[in-house]
Amino acid sequence: MSKSPPNCYVCGKNYNKNVDRLHYCICDVAVCDNCVNSLKKSDNSWICPKCEEENDIKKSKLFRLK
Repeated sequence: MSKSPPNCYVCGKNYNKNVDRLHYCICDVAVCDNCVNSLKKSDNSWICPKCEEENDIKKSKLFRLK
């Protein structure tokens, strides 16, 4: 099972048709909405499981609603 996008790095589920549900890190890791909850540092940020970079929850989405 691939751990690169569009697959979730944590659960491995393929989000090819739902890429809007993924959060991305600069290290080329994607994490789905469900798994990002387990990686939250605070209500506004999550920690990448690969590189340990802190990412903003809203800004790390590929598609953002205004």
